[in-house]
Amino acid sequence: MRDRAHKKSQRPVWVRAGQACILLTVASLGAEAADAPRLSLPLDCEPGRTCFVQNYVDVDPGPGVQDFACGKATYDGHDGVDFRVPSWRTDLAGTKVLAAAPGVVRGRRDGMPDRLLRDYGSTTPRSVLAGKECGNGLVIDHGNGWETQYCHMKRGSVAVTGGEKVERGTTLGEVGVSGQADFAHLHLSVRHNGKAIDPFTTSAQNGTCMSRPTTAIGLWDEPTAAALAHRTGQIIVAGIAGVQPDHNAIERGTLPAPLAPTSAAVVVFAMVMNIVDGDQVRLRLHGPQGEIVARTAEPSEKTRATRIEFAGKRLNSERWPTGRYTATAEVIRGGTVVESASETVDLR
Repeated sequence: MRDRAHKKSQRPVWVRAGQACILLTVASLGAEAADAPRLSLPLDCEPGRTCFVQNYVDVDPGPGVQDFACGKATYDGHDGVDFRVPSWRTDLAGTKVLAAAPGVVRGRRDGMPDRLLRDYGSTTPRSVLAGKECGNGLVIDHGNGWETQYCHMKRGSVAVTGGEKVERGTTLGEVGVSGQADFAHLHLSVRHNGKAIDPFTTSAQNGTCMSRPTTAIGLWDEPTAAALAHRTGQIIVAGIAGVQPDHNAIERGTLPAPLAPTSAAVVVFAMVMNIVDGDQVRLRLHGPQGEIVARTAEPSEKTRATRIEFAGKRLNSERWPTGRYTATAEVIRGGTVVESASETVDLR
């Protein structure tokens, strides 16, 4: 299986704000896409709830970065779409990778370890992973020069063989962290005659983008395009804990210790994704006797792939009062709440 250059650096209840949409059809985007496969969701998940698009194709051909909606939810040279799950714990539960379109398996790899890039320590990942950046995965040939590649799958999960015909929705394996991966996700690349194609626009990495948040049909079928509407500032996980959260631990699937009657502190936390310039994260925590803590972060000075925000209060008595605790996390953009998640805990 050929590897391409590939660089990598459930508890919420969701409330979403509406977004303006532009629908683009394959026919409106050029003859090159006329024989392209129509793609469905490549994961068995619910976008925006149990999976998220963290990185889009970088359409800027130079040293800058730009996603299809003229945002910065990508990184330099990124040639595919990264569908992340909330944490490695979700990955270990077995999120299925699905064939996005019918075709023939032309190459596969399995057996590489499930290991986050940051866990290689002092070993240089480029030398260890050279030629195997995709990790466990496979390529499907859809005919007429079109192919899709699926990367970073869980070791031992690849369920198809070379030369096998697959239908749309066939289980290919499970999401993992093999290869050059720093969070649990599926990297999906689309290529035409060997050239990377952005499935949201059917264009190559040529600097073309849309000037506002969009739902772009591109190569997707219409239900998938609607589910994958461009979003930034999403809350991946939020909750109430008895200790300060740790970003690396959450990526590995270990949530902070839950609130207990004698926890040293009560903490509201949120891990947010693709915060853009000027975004703020507001956290609030109410207990049986009213508001415990409220905090609004300073406006972000740049786009951030993921970050943790938290606020809390130390225990100053023998135990926390019995009753219901409610945490709310909100992403605020231009004075408007664009994303919200909440959790309640009943302390006995």
